[in-house]
Amino acid sequence: MRRYLALLVAAMIFAGAPATAATEPAYIVIDAENGAVLLHSQADQPWYPASVTKLMTAYLAFQALRSGRLKLSSPVRISQAAANEPSRKMGFKAGTVLNVDNALKIMLVWSANDIAWAVAETVGGSKTRFVEAMNAEARRVGMASTRFANPNGWHDDQQFSTARDLAVLARAIWLEFPEYREYFGIPAIRSGKKILRSANQLLEHFPGANGMKTGYTCPSGLNLAASVERNGRTLIAVVLGAQSSLQRTELTASLLSRGFRTWAGPTRPRLASFAVGPSRGSPVNMREQVCGKQVPVEDEDTAEAVAARASASGLVPRFVLMDPVAIYTGRADPGPGEVGGPPPAGMPMPTLRPRVPVGATALPDETAALPEVEPPPSLANPN
Repeated sequence: MRRYLALLVAAMIFAGAPATAATEPAYIVIDAENGAVLLHSQADQPWYPASVTKLMTAYLAFQALRSGRLKLSSPVRISQAAANEPSRKMGFKAGTVLNVDNALKIMLVWSANDIAWAVAETVGGSKTRFVEAMNAEARRVGMASTRFANPNGWHDDQQFSTARDLAVLARAIWLEFPEYREYFGIPAIRSGKKILRSANQLLEHFPGANGMKTGYTCPSGLNLAASVERNGRTLIAVVLGAQSSLQRTELTASLLSRGFRTWAGPTRPRLASFAVGPSRGSPVNMREQVCGKQVPVEDEDTAEAVAARASASGLVPRFVLMDPVAIYTGRADPGPGEVGGPPPAGMPMPTLRPRVPVGATALPDETAALPEVEPPPSLANPN
Protein backbone atom coordinates (compact mmCIF):
# COMPACT_ATOMS: atom_id res chain seq x y z
CA MET A 1 0.00 0.00 0.00
CA ARG A 2 2.77 2.44 0.93
CA ARG A 3 4.67 1.71 -2.28
CA TYR A 4 1.52 2.38 -4.31
CA LEU A 5 0.80 5.70 -2.57
CA ALA A 6 4.36 6.93 -2.99
CA LEU A 7 4.40 6.08 -6.69
CA LEU A 8 0.96 7.66 -7.20
CA VAL A 9 2.07 10.90 -5.54
CA ALA A 10 5.24 11.01 -7.64
CA ALA A 11 3.25 10.40 -10.81
CA MET A 12 0.86 13.25 -9.96
CA ILE A 13 3.73 15.65 -9.35
CA PHE A 14 5.42 15.03 -12.66
CA ALA A 15 2.15 14.84 -14.62
CA GLY A 16 0.87 18.08 -13.11
CA ALA A 17 -2.38 16.44 -11.94
CA PRO A 18 -4.58 18.46 -9.60
CA ALA A 19 -4.43 17.64 -5.90
CA THR A 20 -7.32 17.12 -3.53
CA ALA A 21 -7.04 19.15 -0.31
CA ALA A 22 -8.36 16.35 1.90
CA THR A 23 -5.88 13.71 0.70
CA GLU A 24 -2.87 15.25 -1.07
CA PRO A 25 -0.15 17.38 0.50
CA ALA A 26 0.17 21.09 -0.19
CA TYR A 27 3.59 22.26 -1.32
CA ILE A 28 5.71 25.07 -2.73
CA VAL A 29 9.32 25.20 -3.93
CA ILE A 30 11.14 28.54 -4.24
CA ASP A 31 14.55 29.87 -5.15
CA ALA A 32 15.86 31.32 -1.88
CA GLU A 33 17.94 34.04 -3.53
CA ASN A 34 15.41 35.70 -5.86
CA GLY A 35 12.14 34.33 -4.46
CA ALA A 36 11.08 32.69 -7.73
CA VAL A 37 8.21 30.23 -7.27
CA LEU A 38 9.29 27.06 -9.08
CA LEU A 39 6.58 24.54 -8.13
CA HIS A 40 3.38 24.74 -6.15
CA SER A 41 0.10 23.00 -5.32
CA GLN A 42 -2.53 24.31 -2.86
CA ALA A 43 0.07 26.78 -1.65
CA ASP A 44 -2.60 29.15 -0.27
CA GLN A 45 -4.68 26.42 1.41
CA PRO A 46 -4.84 26.97 5.21
CA TRP A 47 -3.07 24.23 7.16
CA TYR A 48 -2.06 23.55 10.74
CA PRO A 49 1.72 24.17 10.83
CA ALA A 50 2.55 21.94 13.82
CA SER A 51 6.22 22.29 14.86
CA VAL A 52 7.17 24.22 11.73
CA THR A 53 5.82 27.00 13.99
CA LYS A 54 9.19 26.87 15.76
CA LEU A 55 10.72 28.66 12.78
CA MET A 56 8.99 31.84 13.93
CA THR A 57 10.08 31.22 17.52
CA ALA A 58 13.66 30.93 16.27
CA TYR A 59 13.26 34.03 14.09
CA LEU A 60 12.29 36.17 17.09
CA ALA A 61 15.11 34.67 19.16
CA PHE A 62 17.60 35.55 16.40
CA GLN A 63 16.29 39.12 16.40
CA ALA A 64 16.85 39.33 20.16
CA LEU A 65 20.40 38.02 19.74
CA ARG A 66 21.26 40.45 16.98
CA SER A 67 19.87 43.42 18.92
CA GLY A 68 21.93 42.50 21.98
CA ARG A 69 18.91 41.88 24.22
CA LEU A 70 20.12 38.30 24.55
CA LYS A 71 23.42 36.51 24.16
CA LEU A 72 23.95 32.85 23.30
CA SER A 73 25.15 32.45 26.89
CA SER A 74 22.02 34.10 28.37
CA PRO A 75 19.97 31.86 30.68
CA VAL A 76 16.70 30.20 29.67
CA ARG A 77 14.72 29.09 32.72
CA ILE A 78 12.13 26.33 32.52
CA SER A 79 8.94 27.70 34.05
CA GLN A 80 6.16 25.50 35.39
CA ALA A 81 4.09 26.38 32.32
CA ALA A 82 6.93 25.26 30.06
CA ALA A 83 7.43 22.06 32.04
CA ASN A 84 3.72 21.28 31.67
CA GLU A 85 3.82 21.32 27.85
CA PRO A 86 3.07 17.98 26.17
CA SER A 87 5.49 15.75 24.30
CA ARG A 88 7.72 15.91 22.37
CA LYS A 89 9.71 17.46 25.24
CA MET A 90 12.96 17.23 27.19
CA GLY A 91 11.12 16.83 30.48
CA PHE A 92 13.34 19.15 32.52
CA LYS A 93 11.93 20.10 35.91
CA ALA A 94 10.64 23.62 36.51
CA GLY A 95 13.55 25.81 37.59
CA THR A 96 16.09 24.10 35.33
CA VAL A 97 18.35 26.60 33.57
CA LEU A 98 20.17 26.26 30.26
CA ASN A 99 21.61 28.83 27.93
CA VAL A 100 20.11 30.20 24.72
CA ASP A 101 22.58 28.34 22.52
CA ASN A 102 21.60 24.94 23.91
CA ALA A 103 17.91 25.84 24.01
CA LEU A 104 17.97 26.66 20.29
CA LYS A 105 19.74 23.39 19.47
CA ILE A 106 17.20 21.36 21.45
CA MET A 107 14.23 23.25 20.01
CA LEU A 108 15.33 23.04 16.37
CA VAL A 109 16.85 19.54 16.33
CA TRP A 110 14.70 17.58 18.78
CA SER A 111 11.67 19.92 18.47
CA ALA A 112 11.09 19.96 22.22
CA ASN A 113 7.84 21.77 23.06
CA ASP A 114 8.86 22.63 26.63
CA ILE A 115 12.07 24.27 25.43
CA ALA A 116 10.26 26.28 22.74
CA TRP A 117 7.88 27.58 25.41
CA ALA A 118 10.81 28.54 27.64
CA VAL A 119 12.56 30.32 24.76
CA ALA A 120 9.36 32.27 24.10
CA GLU A 121 9.12 33.36 27.72
CA THR A 122 12.80 34.35 27.69
CA VAL A 123 12.50 36.42 24.52
CA GLY A 124 9.04 37.90 25.07
CA GLY A 125 8.72 38.05 28.85
CA SER A 126 5.58 35.92 28.68
CA LYS A 127 3.92 33.51 26.30
CA THR A 128 1.14 36.02 25.60
CA ARG A 129 3.51 38.84 24.67
CA PHE A 130 5.59 36.50 22.57
CA VAL A 131 2.59 35.29 20.56
CA GLU A 132 1.64 38.91 19.93
CA ALA A 133 5.15 39.47 18.57
CA MET A 134 4.86 36.32 16.43
CA ASN A 135 1.74 37.65 14.75
CA ALA A 136 3.20 41.13 14.34
CA GLU A 137 6.30 39.71 12.64
CA ALA A 138 4.16 37.46 10.47
CA ARG A 139 2.34 40.53 9.15
CA ARG A 140 5.57 42.46 8.71
CA VAL A 141 7.33 39.81 6.61
CA GLY A 142 4.26 39.23 4.45
CA MET A 143 2.63 36.10 5.88
CA ALA A 144 -0.84 37.14 4.77
CA SER A 145 -2.74 34.00 5.80
CA THR A 146 -1.11 33.03 9.10
CA ARG A 147 -2.21 33.22 12.72
CA PHE A 148 -0.12 32.03 15.65
CA ALA A 149 -1.55 31.01 19.02
CA ASN A 150 1.47 29.36 20.69
CA PRO A 151 5.25 29.20 20.20
CA ASN A 152 5.72 25.45 19.74
CA GLY A 153 3.07 24.30 17.27
CA TRP A 154 1.04 22.10 19.61
CA HIS A 155 -2.37 21.84 17.96
CA ASP A 156 -4.68 24.82 18.34
CA ASP A 157 -7.65 25.36 16.03
CA GLN A 158 -6.73 29.06 15.92
CA GLN A 159 -3.15 28.45 14.73
CA PHE A 160 -2.81 28.04 10.98
CA SER A 161 -0.68 29.01 8.02
CA THR A 162 -0.10 28.10 4.37
CA ALA A 163 2.76 26.59 2.39
CA ARG A 164 3.29 29.98 0.76
CA ASP A 165 3.47 31.83 4.07
CA LEU A 166 5.84 29.31 5.64
CA ALA A 167 8.11 29.66 2.61
CA VAL A 168 8.10 33.43 3.20
CA LEU A 169 9.20 32.84 6.80
CA ALA A 170 11.84 30.25 5.90
CA ARG A 171 13.31 32.56 3.25
CA ALA A 172 13.35 35.50 5.69
CA ILE A 173 15.33 33.43 8.20
CA TRP A 174 17.71 32.18 5.52
CA LEU A 175 18.49 35.62 4.11
CA GLU A 176 18.37 37.75 7.26
CA PHE A 177 20.28 35.49 9.66
CA PRO A 178 23.01 33.60 7.79
CA GLU A 179 25.06 33.48 10.99
CA TYR A 180 22.50 31.11 12.57
CA ARG A 181 21.91 28.77 9.61
CA GLU A 182 23.98 26.02 11.16
CA TYR A 183 21.41 25.42 13.88
CA PHE A 184 18.98 24.04 11.29
CA GLY A 185 21.50 21.62 9.79
CA ILE A 186 22.43 19.69 12.95
CA PRO A 187 21.26 16.08 12.43
CA ALA A 188 21.44 14.99 16.08
CA ILE A 189 22.20 16.20 19.60
CA ARG A 190 23.63 14.27 22.53
CA SER A 191 22.41 14.70 26.10
CA GLY A 192 24.72 12.60 28.25
CA LYS A 193 24.64 9.15 26.63
CA LYS A 194 21.30 9.79 24.94
CA ILE A 195 21.22 10.67 21.26
CA LEU A 196 18.24 12.69 20.01
CA ARG A 197 18.00 12.73 16.22
CA SER A 198 16.35 15.32 13.98
CA ALA A 199 13.20 14.21 12.19
CA ASN A 200 14.48 15.91 9.01
CA GLN A 201 15.65 12.83 7.17
CA LEU A 202 16.87 14.85 4.20
CA LEU A 203 19.90 16.00 6.18
CA GLU A 204 21.67 12.66 5.87
CA HIS A 205 19.90 11.23 2.82
CA PHE A 206 19.76 14.12 0.31
CA PRO A 207 23.09 15.68 -0.72
CA GLY A 208 23.14 19.43 -0.13
CA ALA A 209 20.34 19.47 2.46
CA ASN A 210 21.16 21.96 5.23
CA GLY A 211 17.90 22.61 7.18
CA MET A 212 15.21 23.53 8.28
CA LYS A 213 12.24 22.17 10.38
CA THR A 214 9.72 19.33 10.53
CA GLY A 215 6.30 19.24 12.17
CA TYR A 216 3.71 16.63 13.04
CA THR A 217 0.36 16.42 14.79
CA CYS A 218 -2.64 14.27 13.86
CA PRO A 219 -4.62 17.26 12.48
CA SER A 220 -1.66 18.67 10.53
CA GLY A 221 -0.23 15.49 9.12
CA LEU A 222 3.52 15.45 8.57
CA ASN A 223 5.02 18.79 7.52
CA LEU A 224 8.46 19.90 6.44
CA ALA A 225 10.21 23.13 5.49
CA ALA A 226 13.52 22.15 3.91
CA SER A 227 16.49 24.01 2.44
CA VAL A 228 19.05 22.54 0.04
CA GLU A 229 22.15 24.12 -1.53
CA ARG A 230 23.77 22.82 -4.70
CA ASN A 231 26.31 24.55 -6.92
CA GLY A 232 25.77 27.87 -5.16
CA ARG A 233 21.98 27.77 -5.54
CA THR A 234 19.65 27.33 -2.54
CA LEU A 235 16.07 26.09 -2.83
CA ILE A 236 13.45 26.04 -0.09
CA ALA A 237 10.55 23.57 -0.16
CA VAL A 238 7.52 23.45 2.13
CA VAL A 239 5.36 20.32 2.22
CA LEU A 240 2.25 20.19 4.42
CA GLY A 241 -0.01 17.24 5.16
CA ALA A 242 1.93 14.12 4.22
CA GLN A 243 0.40 10.94 5.58
CA SER A 244 3.66 9.28 6.63
CA SER A 245 7.28 10.09 7.30
CA LEU A 246 8.19 8.20 4.16
CA GLN A 247 5.83 10.20 1.97
CA ARG A 248 6.99 13.48 3.48
CA THR A 249 10.67 12.73 2.81
CA GLU A 250 10.27 11.27 -0.66
CA LEU A 251 7.85 13.94 -1.85
CA THR A 252 10.05 16.78 -0.60
CA ALA A 253 13.14 15.21 -2.17
CA SER A 254 11.33 14.71 -5.48
CA LEU A 255 10.14 18.31 -5.52
CA LEU A 256 13.60 19.66 -4.73
CA SER A 257 15.18 17.47 -7.40
CA ARG A 258 12.70 18.82 -9.91
CA GLY A 259 13.21 22.36 -8.63
CA PHE A 260 16.94 22.24 -9.39
CA ARG A 261 16.02 21.41 -12.98
CA THR A 262 13.59 24.35 -13.19
CA TRP A 263 14.57 27.75 -14.54
CA ALA A 264 14.18 30.61 -12.03
CA GLY A 265 14.28 33.47 -14.53
CA PRO A 266 12.40 36.78 -14.53
CA THR A 267 9.17 35.36 -15.97
CA ARG A 268 8.67 33.16 -12.93
CA PRO A 269 6.21 34.48 -10.31
CA ARG A 270 7.89 35.87 -7.20
CA LEU A 271 7.01 34.78 -3.70
CA ALA A 272 6.32 38.32 -2.45
CA SER A 273 3.37 38.71 -4.81
CA PHE A 274 2.36 35.06 -5.11
CA ALA A 275 -1.15 34.37 -3.77
CA VAL A 276 -0.97 37.35 -1.42
CA GLY A 277 -4.13 38.00 0.57
CA PRO A 278 -6.32 36.03 2.98
CA SER A 279 -6.72 32.48 1.72
CA ARG A 280 -10.11 30.84 1.45
CA GLY A 281 -11.53 27.95 3.42
CA SER A 282 -10.75 26.33 6.74
CA PRO A 283 -7.54 24.51 7.62
CA VAL A 284 -7.36 20.94 6.36
CA ASN A 285 -7.67 18.40 9.19
CA MET A 286 -5.67 15.23 8.56
CA ARG A 287 -6.63 13.39 11.75
CA GLU A 288 -8.59 10.58 10.09
CA GLN A 289 -6.03 10.02 7.35
CA VAL A 290 -3.02 10.06 9.68
CA CYS A 291 -4.29 8.84 13.05
CA GLY A 292 -7.76 7.42 12.35
CA LYS A 293 -8.72 3.90 13.36
CA GLN A 294 -9.20 2.91 9.72
CA VAL A 295 -5.66 3.75 8.63
CA PRO A 296 -4.43 0.50 7.03
CA VAL A 297 -1.37 -1.32 8.27
CA GLU A 298 1.29 -1.05 5.59
CA ASP A 299 3.61 -3.83 4.51
CA GLU A 300 7.31 -3.33 5.06
CA ASP A 301 9.17 -2.18 1.97
CA THR A 302 11.80 -4.36 0.42
CA ALA A 303 15.30 -2.97 0.00
CA GLU A 304 14.75 -3.05 -3.76
CA ALA A 305 11.59 -0.93 -3.53
CA VAL A 306 13.28 1.61 -1.28
CA ALA A 307 16.25 1.83 -3.64
CA ALA A 308 13.97 2.30 -6.67
CA ARG A 309 12.08 5.19 -5.08
CA ALA A 310 15.27 6.74 -3.73
CA SER A 311 16.71 6.77 -7.22
CA ALA A 312 13.66 8.64 -8.54
CA SER A 313 13.68 11.22 -5.72
CA GLY A 314 17.43 11.75 -5.39
CA LEU A 315 17.67 10.18 -1.92
CA VAL A 316 20.82 8.21 -1.14
CA PRO A 317 21.84 5.74 1.58
CA ARG A 318 22.53 7.48 4.85
CA PHE A 319 25.81 9.40 5.08
CA VAL A 320 27.32 10.77 8.29
CA LEU A 321 27.16 14.55 8.21
CA MET A 322 28.61 15.27 11.66
CA ASP A 323 28.82 13.78 15.11
CA PRO A 324 25.90 14.47 17.46
CA VAL A 325 26.34 17.90 19.05
CA ALA A 326 26.54 17.84 22.86
CA ILE A 327 23.95 19.88 24.77
CA TYR A 328 23.84 20.59 28.47
CA THR A 329 22.01 22.52 31.18
CA GLY A 330 23.38 25.12 33.57
CA ARG A 331 23.60 28.88 33.44
CA ALA A 332 27.24 28.84 34.58
CA ASP A 333 28.32 27.22 31.31
CA PRO A 334 28.89 29.93 28.73
CA GLY A 335 27.70 29.30 25.19
CA PRO A 336 29.99 29.85 22.22
CA GLY A 337 30.30 33.37 20.84
CA GLU A 338 28.69 32.41 17.56
CA VAL A 339 27.31 29.40 15.76
CA GLY A 340 30.24 27.27 14.65
CA GLY A 341 32.69 29.20 16.83
CA PRO A 342 34.91 27.82 19.58
CA PRO A 343 32.98 25.77 22.14
CA PRO A 344 33.09 26.48 25.89
CA ALA A 345 35.81 24.76 27.89
CA GLY A 346 35.23 21.05 28.07
CA MET A 347 32.68 20.95 25.24
CA PRO A 348 33.49 18.87 22.14
CA MET A 349 33.40 20.55 18.75
CA PRO A 350 31.12 18.89 16.16
CA THR A 351 33.36 16.87 13.85
CA LEU A 352 32.56 17.04 10.15
CA ARG A 353 33.10 13.78 8.31
CA PRO A 354 33.16 12.87 4.62
CA ARG A 355 29.75 12.19 3.17
CA VAL A 356 30.11 8.45 2.84
CA PRO A 357 27.34 5.83 2.94
CA VAL A 358 27.17 3.77 6.10
CA GLY A 359 25.53 0.74 4.53
CA ALA A 360 21.93 1.77 5.13
CA THR A 361 19.26 1.08 2.53
CA ALA A 362 16.37 2.89 4.23
CA LEU A 363 15.57 6.07 6.09
CA PRO A 364 16.02 6.19 9.88
CA ASP A 365 13.28 5.63 12.42
CA GLU A 366 12.52 9.15 13.67
CA THR A 367 11.04 8.18 17.02
CA ALA A 368 13.29 5.35 18.19
CA ALA A 369 15.69 6.04 21.06
CA LEU A 370 19.04 5.50 19.38
CA PRO A 371 21.80 3.61 21.22
CA GLU A 372 25.44 4.57 21.22
CA VAL A 373 26.13 2.39 18.19
CA GLU A 374 23.35 2.87 15.69
CA PRO A 375 21.68 -0.18 14.12
CA PRO A 376 20.63 -0.06 10.46
CA PRO A 377 17.88 2.62 10.33
CA SER A 378 14.28 1.67 9.59
CA LEU A 379 11.16 3.31 8.22
CA ALA A 380 8.82 2.10 10.89
CA ASN A 381 7.52 5.16 12.74
CA PRO A 382 6.66 8.69 11.57
CA ASN A 383 7.10 11.86 13.55
